[in-house]
Amino acid sequence: MTGSEEGMTAAGARCRTLAHRPRFPNVMPDVDEFLGRWNAPAAPRRPARLLRSADGNINTVGLPGIHEADDVDPGHPQWRAAIEDGVWPLVDTLTTGAWRLVTYDSCEGHAHRSASLTPGRRRVGVLPRSPQEFARAAAALCRAVRAAAPDVPAPVRITLGTCDLTCGRTGRRRPVLDLGLEPAPGTGDDAYFAALHTATEVLADALLAQRPAADRPCGCPAGGRRQ
Repeated sequence: MTGSEEGMTAAGARCRTLAHRPRFPNVMPDVDEFLGRWNAPAAPRRPARLLRSADGNINTVGLPGIHEADDVDPGHPQWRAAIEDGVWPLVDTLTTGAWRLVTYDSCEGHAHRSASLTPGRRRVGVLPRSPQEFARAAAALCRAVRAAAPDVPAPVRITLGTCDLTCGRTGRRRPVLDLGLEPAPGTGDDAYFAALHTATEVLADALLAQRPAADRPCGCPAGGRRQ
């Protein structure tokens, strides 16, 4: 881990809402190329392979479960088509307006028909471009999570975590932020998916009320417990 990456992790460690939640696998073929395209709207883009499974998953093979998906950005002509409908309000909010963050992953959540597959959960992954952006984004996300929590339907809980994204080309690991909507403890999948749309609306509204800012701390109360 480089010094700048350690700085990102250290900044997040001060937030009691932000938990370390490793994801395996969490790999992108070329992180630097992806960020370069994200910051160059006029650069040429290769067509993305977008196939939809019977359960609503969008990936390169059109199958339910976790499979490879092409990495797209707002400058890509297939950007909207590549984002699953249920998670679009969160992705759109985080990549536009006052936020303008880089999202590296998203999922609307899927109640798979096959009993052999674990149901998917709604989530958005954020790839900070610098230690400063990591700190500002983590604090603003914490404020939004704290503000939204009282109004989120009981079957759903909001999670905010950090983990590493590995570059397949270089092997370099970069700290990222993951915002998720998961079943509350003891909640079944039927109740979770029934409440997910409302929970997403509540969280999206809370995000719209916040913005990353260098002079604003996270929303954790002093002495509060980690989520």
